[in-house]
Amino acid sequence: KWERYEAVTRIESIEVQVGKTGTLTPVAHLAPVQIAGTTVSRSSLHNLDEIERLGVRIGDWVVVEKAGKIIPHVVRVEEHRRDGSEREFRFPKKCPECGSDVVKDEGGVYIRCLNPSCPAQLRESLRFYASRGAMDIEGLGIKLIEQRLDAGLVTSLPDIYRLRDRRDELLALERMGEKSVENLLEGIEKSKSQPLWRLLTGLNIRHVGTRNAQILADRF
Repeated sequence: KWERYEAVTRIESIEVQVGKTGTLTPVAHLAPVQIAGTTVSRSSLHNLDEIERLGVRIGDWVVVEKAGKIIPHVVRVEEHRRDGSEREFRFPKKCPECGSDVVKDEGGVYIRCLNPSCPAQLRESLRFYASRGAMDIEGLGIKLIEQRLDAGLVTSLPDIYRLRDRRDELLALERMGEKSVENLLEGIEKSKSQPLWRLLTGLNIRHVGTRNAQILADRF
């Protein structure tokens, strides 16, 4: 059976998300469409330069392709289908999460939030720190991270290791029973035995990915 790895759909809206290093990434919300057996409803537009290169507007019909049969991306705009109802997307001048100033990387393409206390950066940093590619803390997924942030239990990476002393507050959170709390605390304890390169990766230092973290750990 022949499978399509691209399809035509419409951009319903564009949302800007803030990543772990403060990068503002525009994401297109698409009218759901089937590509290679799965429903695609979102696609990263990467950065402002890419939006300008493609000439994307809200309401445009676009060709979406699954790169490597996995990650959807917008290939081109079907300009001949425009009817005048499309709207130009304006990239925010302030961080959509905290309202702080944003700046474009010198010589680069990314626009970043300059506030190190931005809640979106903290949320994404915590999620990345606990991920399998970094410290691999079982039980500390994005939903639980958001719960802890909302409850004020975590305001920085080191706060993860202070949760053992706040067991009663953890138990008071929604859907956190004895077993869930025990599994979380056990996962945090196990992370203390992870090799140094995983810690360096998890610290979210710009330009220090997994390979560079391994090189630094081996050398120093």
